[in-house]
Amino acid sequence: MKVRLGYPDRIVEVDDRTVRVFRGRLVSAPLSEVVSYYLRGDGLLPPAVREIARDIVGVLLRTGELKGEYQGITEQVHGLSR
Repeated sequence: MKVRLGYPDRIVEVDDRTVRVFRGRLVSAPLSEVVSYYLRGDGLLPPAVREIARDIVGVLLRTGELKGEYQGITEQVHGLSR
């Protein structure tokens, strides 16, 4: 899976299990941490990633890419959105 998101001030790429954000400098975070931050609001993420965690999870849910090892997390997200 490879997903790219475009913003006026940054470039975002989700590649398998890693989220990379270029906003003046390149930072990355494990996808599992991004999803955990989205669900619980805690976790150690770079600010550039934290700001767009909701967008990343939303896109992955809409495209069906958030599955496999994230199946339990996907169910939690769907439970929150009801």
